[in-house]
Amino acid sequence: MTFNDLKKGDSIFIDANIFVYNFGAQSAECKDLLLKCARGELVGYTLTSILSEVLHRLMIAEAIENGYITDKNPVKKLKENPEIIKKLTIYINNVEKIMEMNINVVTLTTELIKKSSHIRQTEGLLTNDSIVVAAIKNLGLSNLATNDTDFDRIQWLSVYKPSDLQTI
Repeated sequence: MTFNDLKKGDSIFIDANIFVYNFGAQSAECKDLLLKCARGELVGYTLTSILSEVLHRLMIAEAIENGYITDKNPVKKLKENPEIIKKLTIYINNVEKIMEMNINVVTLTTELIKKSSHIRQTEGLLTNDSIVVAAIKNLGLSNLATNDTDFDRIQWLSVYKPSDLQTI
């Protein structure tokens, strides 16, 4: 399903890649989805751990875009050069914008981590993805905005993807 299949008032959990595609200006549909949340047309949810992941990915992207990093291992390069990190600011501003998007940010708890273990065992998902599914289930939701095909195998989950990107 695509984002156009969502109806006004629907609740949707938003995965990290949707925020990254929005801030990287890679998907007009991701931007529109987040704007609908900001306007209250959709009720958006995400996890604190997703915000952390987005922050990390946007930091690396900014360092690459500014030409500070050209190595194949950008995290190692940043660790070895903390002065580069001090120069980066755009990624911080972008993550702060999420707080203004009317997105409900759910705290990652030890309870969710425990629940995710069963999901990994039954669905074969990686750790972060299983935590997302546990959070969605815990919230009583069934809609997920993502570009990750790994979630497609979760029978009860309605996965909505941007149609202006290739799936990952």
